[in-house]
Amino acid sequence: MAQKTTKLSTGVTVSINNDRVRVDLPPPSDTNQYQSISSAILNGGCQFFEPDSTAHVINYKVPSAYDGLNPSPQTLLSNFAQKEHIDQHNTVGMLTAASMGTFSHSSRSAMGVSIDVIVTAGLSNSRSSGADADFFMIGEDFATDDVDDGTKQHQMKLGTINTIIIVNTPLTQSAQIEAYAVAIEAKCNACVDHNVVCAKDSTKFAMGTGTDCAVLISYKAVPNRGQQVVKYAGKHTLFAEMIGQAVYEATSKAIMTNILYLHYNYATYTIHRWFRTFIGLMMGAMPLIPPKPMMPIPRAPMSVVFMGISKVLTIYFFVPLPDKAKLLFAAVAWDRYLREPPLKFHPVCIAGSMISACLSRTPDRVYNNPSMGFICGLVLLLFIFFTMTIGAWMFNECIDSISVQGPAFAQQYMMGYCNTLIEHAVHLLAWILKLLLLKSTFSLQLLCILPLQMAKFIERDQIADARDQLCWLCSRDPSKLSPSDLAGATLESLSENLSDGFVAPLFWYVFFGPVGALGYRVINTLDSRIGYRGKYEWLGKPSARLDDVINYIPARITTLSLTLSASVALGHGRAWRGLQVAWKDQHQCQSPNAGWPMACCAGLLGVRLKKEGAYCLGASGKEPTPVDIRTGQRVAEIAGVITMVITGVVVML
Repeated sequence: MAQKTTKLSTGVTVSINNDRVRVDLPPPSDTNQYQSISSAILNGGCQFFEPDSTAHVINYKVPSAYDGLNPSPQTLLSNFAQKEHIDQHNTVGMLTAASMGTFSHSSRSAMGVSIDVIVTAGLSNSRSSGADADFFMIGEDFATDDVDDGTKQHQMKLGTINTIIIVNTPLTQSAQIEAYAVAIEAKCNACVDHNVVCAKDSTKFAMGTGTDCAVLISYKAVPNRGQQVVKYAGKHTLFAEMIGQAVYEATSKAIMTNILYLHYNYATYTIHRWFRTFIGLMMGAMPLIPPKPMMPIPRAPMSVVFMGISKVLTIYFFVPLPDKAKLLFAAVAWDRYLREPPLKFHPVCIAGSMISACLSRTPDRVYNNPSMGFICGLVLLLFIFFTMTIGAWMFNECIDSISVQGPAFAQQYMMGYCNTLIEHAVHLLAWILKLLLLKSTFSLQLLCILPLQMAKFIERDQIADARDQLCWLCSRDPSKLSPSDLAGATLESLSENLSDGFVAPLFWYVFFGPVGALGYRVINTLDSRIGYRGKYEWLGKPSARLDDVINYIPARITTLSLTLSASVALGHGRAWRGLQVAWKDQHQCQSPNAGWPMACCAGLLGVRLKKEGAYCLGASGKEPTPVDIRTGQRVAEIAGVITMVITGVVVML
């Protein structure tokens, strides 16, 4: 692009080429002084320029090879100001990776007040307000030469919407701040009206990008000078109207230019946006992460709920599979998109309440006598197991009875009207009840949410919250655990719970249906409540030993699923390393099963998972970080999908 130079209505001179937009403000009169408010990198914040001196704004397009580190952004802009032969102390500088071809200009004038707005727009890292952070430092530079400590997920992207606003009239400081806020809102409106979606969550509109900058320059208001001064800039004022319209217009033109450059026409862009939104809906409600430990999981957006209901009904009405396979896929879809059954009706919670009630009535002499404890533990195991499984079997029988007898009973009182509709409705209701029974035995969604919650706590240095949440994940005392220990315990819980909470229920579903999956969960719940050393050692021994037996094959299937998942997500080399570490270190754990998925997770992530005095899996690995938790969560999620597909294929045979 050849350099172009233009003089605008406010008296400023704008020159543009392939590398930058440069705005030169004329030297003020003896009675005036420039002031600026900005989020710029060079001379950002509230600035007062030297009296009787000109001011400049530069919007510099970074070289394609620039890594954001060397030199630092401030140094890069200072060097460029020297190259342009302008005083860096009187220059406001911004960076962008957007093409200067997106340059747009808009102006408004009324009653002697002129406003010029200049915008360049890149949308590569669009963000909604409150989107999850990419960097987890406060009070530090993003671009440093420090060694990555796991808090940086990737290098900074510099595609930005940069806005320059020039006003030829003095503003009071309050009016300046209010006008700046109006300008930002106008930019957000332009993004929404052009359906710019958040790069992190395509179901939400973006309000800009993660690195946007804006600068507002005007004359400083000086009392008793006889000048026209803008004192107010609320949305009801003419000045705010001018600012808002000019910023909206310039931003809209810049965004449209960017869209046409990337997608050739608006129709292609619309299709691309719809596709991204659809993919976001297909991905489900992840991540819906509670902000505090032990809080309920937030509700999914209605669009996600609608997608979940649509998937479940599509599987029921249109997927030509055996009933057992349809029930499995629908239960996994429900788990992904829709909420858990109410806790008071949740079979696993009912089993937990029964265990608590039995323990509260158990005398102390049972705990102190190994023989009596073992016998009572066996009785407790048989009582809870048969009560729950027989109850589930009777529930299934009632459902089947309703499915067979319900339509005839209803038709008797409907006198033949809507017979087919009633029959389909009764069958659908019975099928959904069976689906909920199966769904209650596993939760891949919850399994993946909790590690992400732990990662967020550790990234934000909320160690107390992370320790509180870890108590929900495992029985380890978290009070003295460091951040890396908390990350390691989270990964151990993630890999072990993938086996206990998802793979094993599906394994037993293959053989015994929903009742078999529930029976497994009852035994596993008993083991988690009383199957460890201490007060409940002998009472819990029958449950613990039976849990070891029924988890023997699922734990090894989980290891293979994690390996296959890692080969997809991380590469064959890391997957093979996971298998090697699993084979070498699994015996360190007291459990004959837990060591397999935990050691595999340590190997494929290249981390060291340890419990003082018990085991150290992947001893040559590094200390785990929140980044490893996020990677492990992604691998576990893919492993869950692989397990679901394999289970579906098996039940169709």
